[in-house]
Amino acid sequence: MRMNQPVRVIRIVVPVLCCAVFGWWLSKQDSILSLGTLSALLSAGLFALALTAALSRLADGRFDGPAPSCSPADTPHQRLRALGLLVGFGVVVTLGQYIVVYLLSRPQGDFLHSFHQLYYRSDVAHYMGIARHWYVNAGDERLRLVFLPLYPLAIRLTTWQGDYFTGALIAAQVFSLALLPAAYELFRVDLDRRSAMACARVLFLLPGAAFLRVPMSESLFLLLTLLGVLFARKKRFLLAGLFTALSALTRSLGVLLLGLLLLEMLSAFLDEYKKDKQGALRRVPVYLASLMLGCCGTLLYLFINWQVSGHPLTFLTYQRENWNQQLGLYFNTASYQVEYAIMYWNSGDMKTLLSLSLPNLVCSFGALALLYADRKQMQLSFLLWALVYFALSVGATWLLSGPRYLAMVFPLALAIRRICKTNVSEAVVETALLAAQTAYLLMLALDMYVY
Repeated sequence: MRMNQPVRVIRIVVPVLCCAVFGWWLSKQDSILSLGTLSALLSAGLFALALTAALSRLADGRFDGPAPSCSPADTPHQRLRALGLLVGFGVVVTLGQYIVVYLLSRPQGDFLHSFHQLYYRSDVAHYMGIARHWYVNAGDERLRLVFLPLYPLAIRLTTWQGDYFTGALIAAQVFSLALLPAAYELFRVDLDRRSAMACARVLFLLPGAAFLRVPMSESLFLLLTLLGVLFARKKRFLLAGLFTALSALTRSLGVLLLGLLLLEMLSAFLDEYKKDKQGALRRVPVYLASLMLGCCGTLLYLFINWQVSGHPLTFLTYQRENWNQQLGLYFNTASYQVEYAIMYWNSGDMKTLLSLSLPNLVCSFGALALLYADRKQMQLSFLLWALVYFALSVGATWLLSGPRYLAMVFPLALAIRRICKTNVSEAVVETALLAAQTAYLLMLALDMYVY
C-alpha cells in the first residue's frame, strides 16, 4: 500500500525536529560522552519513534486500535459479578499491603492508629490544610495554592469531628476501589470480559499506584480520568467534558483530556459524516459545548488563584521558587536521573538510590518502552494523550514523583496486558507488579525518599 503525502512528510519532519531539539540540548551540556547523555538519547529516540507513528496514524485517519472484541455485551449478572470480583480484589490487595507494611515497619501504636504515623508524609499535610482552612495568602500556607481543590473538598464529605486525616484516608480508599469498576467499563468497550478485568487489575497494581491508597489526590484523579475517557469512548461527549473538568480541578494535567476528547470527537464525526453528512454537522455544537465544559475546571482553578493571590498564574511561581518545578525536556530528566543514580552508587547512598533514582528511571523508561511497543495497536487518542502526558509530567526540572505520575497513564495497562500471551505470564506479571508496589509502599512507610 502506497504511503500518502502527509504521512511521508510527518515521517521526515518529526524525526528532524526531534533531532534538532536534542542537538540544541546537547550543545548546552558540559560533557556529551556520558551515561547521562546515552540515557537521554535512548529516551528521545523512543519518544520520537512513538510520536512519529502516532502522528502518521492521525494523518492516515487510522484512529482505532485492534478490532473490538466480538464477545457479547455483559448481562446484568455478568457485569455485577465482574465488578464484585474487582472490588473484592482491591479490598484484599489493600488490606494485605497494609498488614505487610504494618508488620515490617513496626510503627508505634495499634493497627488502626498506625496509619497516621505511616502515611502522613509527602503532600498529605498540604491537602489537610486546604481541607481545614481553604487557601490563604500569608505565611508558608500560601504555598498550598499549587495543590488543586477538588480532593480537599471531597475530604470534607468523609470527615467528622475534625479528624481530617481519617476522612482523607477513607476518601482515598473509596476512590481507589471505585476506579476498578470504572477501568473495567472502559477496557470492556474494546476487550472481552476476561481481558478487561486483567487490565483493571494491572492498572491497580502499577508500582506508583501505591499512592492510590495514600490520602492524596491520585485516586480521585485517576477515577475521574477513567470516567471522562469512558464517556468519550461511548460518544457521550457532554458527560466526558464534565469529567474532564473535574479531573482538571483535581490535578492540573487533567486538562490534557481535552486533547483525547477532541480526537474521539474527530473520529466520531468522520465516521458519521460518511453515512449522514447533515447528521454529523448537527453534532458539532454538542462537540463544541463539550470542549467548553471541559475547560471549566482549569478556568475555575485559575480564578481561585486570582481570587486568593491577585494573579491567575501564581501557582507556577510557587512551583518554580519553592519546589524547583517548571517545564523541562523529558530526555533531560533521563540524563540527570542517571547521573544522580551514579552519584548515589559511588557515595554508597543505597537508600536514596533504591527509593528515588531507580524507581524514577525504571518507571519512566518502562512507560516509554511500553508506549513505543504498543504504538501500532493502541487506540490513537490513548497513545497521543499518553505521550503528551509523559512529556509534561516526566519533563519536570526536578522529578521526584515519576512512579506516582506515571501510574495515572491508564493505557499502560493495555500495553502490559498485550504482552501477556498466556495465563502463566499474566499471573507472573501481576505477582511481580504486586511485589514491586508493596515494596514501594513499604519504602514510603519507612520514611525513605518516596514522593
